[in-house]
Amino acid sequence: MSLRAGENAIAGSGEMFLEKDEVFARADCNVYDFHTKRLHNALQAYPIIRIGPNWLSFGRSQAAKDIYGYTSKNVKAGPYDVMSEGGANLNNISEKSIHSARRRTVASSYAPKNIEVWEPKVAASILDLKAQVDRRCVNKTVFDGVHWFFLFSVEAVIKIMLSKDMYFLRNGTDHIYFTDETGKERAVRSIDRFHAVQRAASTVIWDTEHLAYWQKLTNTFSTKYADNWQAGKDANAALGSLVKERLQRHENGEELNDLFQPLVGNIKGEDAGVSFKDQVAEVEQAVGAGTDGPAGSITMTMYYLLRNRHTLVKLREELDAALITEDTVAPWEKVKSLPYLRACIDEALRLSPPVAANLIRRTPPGTSTVIDGEVIPPNTNVSISAYTAHRDPTVFEEPERYEPERWLAKGSDRLKEMLAVFIPFSAGTRGCIGRNISALMQMTCVATLVFWYEFELEEEGWEMEFEEWFNLWPLRLPMRARRREVV
Repeated sequence: MSLRAGENAIAGSGEMFLEKDEVFARADCNVYDFHTKRLHNALQAYPIIRIGPNWLSFGRSQAAKDIYGYTSKNVKAGPYDVMSEGGANLNNISEKSIHSARRRTVASSYAPKNIEVWEPKVAASILDLKAQVDRRCVNKTVFDGVHWFFLFSVEAVIKIMLSKDMYFLRNGTDHIYFTDETGKERAVRSIDRFHAVQRAASTVIWDTEHLAYWQKLTNTFSTKYADNWQAGKDANAALGSLVKERLQRHENGEELNDLFQPLVGNIKGEDAGVSFKDQVAEVEQAVGAGTDGPAGSITMTMYYLLRNRHTLVKLREELDAALITEDTVAPWEKVKSLPYLRACIDEALRLSPPVAANLIRRTPPGTSTVIDGEVIPPNTNVSISAYTAHRDPTVFEEPERYEPERWLAKGSDRLKEMLAVFIPFSAGTRGCIGRNISALMQMTCVATLVFWYEFELEEEGWEMEFEEWFNLWPLRLPMRARRREVV
């Protein structure tokens, strides 16, 4: 997964997009040709490629079922163990028994029954997002959808996680303001700092044996690396301050129904036994994934709809039949079963999964494992990227085409085959526990925007640019909007 010699390893030219309050800087890299795309292209000629000393990447979708499915005996490997040293969370715990115990601790708070608790929080953020779009309708200005969709996602997920409204959308920035342990007043840009540390970590974390050496070396001789490593400390301090505030509210007797509560104690009043470091790690994982996943999905859904106007027309017809003028925010109860809305989102996730890269697993010790018909030795690192699994032409006809209709073949063998290898949020026992939250955020946000506004790209035929470091980040979405005459 590490980059080839000569490739740019660190981003951050400082170029700003469109509006002075926007916080996402362009990467010093080829934004049309990211690593996972290059690997995917190579896998078309060679269906299995060694991408590390003990790491095989697969090119056919069957590998997704064999590596990540419920019957798989593979475990998370290498980098996950390193990441857990900074605090264990559901993403980086590799030991299955420990992961299962932690997942049981929090599972109830992530269950679909809690949508009635999450929805008002999400709806309030959508209203603030609409207010920002309305201002740009009046001024007829071009604005960056990436900026606002990421602010929406991080604001909503912090509400759901910590019962805290950061007012990111109203302020137009992602700053977390807090007093650090030395008494110094701090202002940390949350999304920017999360992304910055990923730029550094994603280039060296694969050499787990020598990671400390690479961290020291890059931190010493590169100002860009040094800033990006510092970003991790900044993000940890900022979210740590929010966790301390949430714990104080608990001590003060507030009963809060959020994702953090199971990390404090259960309904019987029993202590959860989760350390402060692990509590912060769980919040970091939830906020990081809960931002990049929904924000990337909303961005790409809107992008593909605007690039394929016939799909936008068809979706709006579905929404116009389901919603009324009183629905200032699309209600979950009305949109959760709309087939074309979900198909549009799923198709965007297929083509541009937020986690596009190879998710590394290790085959079990002492026995060989069959993956895509090949016998793989014990203790071998294996993976397939969602980007590649979603482009297998034997499963997805015309795989590069945005075609939501492919997901409407209810009950068909083809649909079952597609769903079996559809892994935008991984699969099996290690599948994303927050997928219900993500679905709520994606579907209500996209439905509201498409129902209430007409959008167009700044330029006809404009193409999306990406940056990839672990996750795949759309860089900007220059749009114009005007209010629809909803009747």
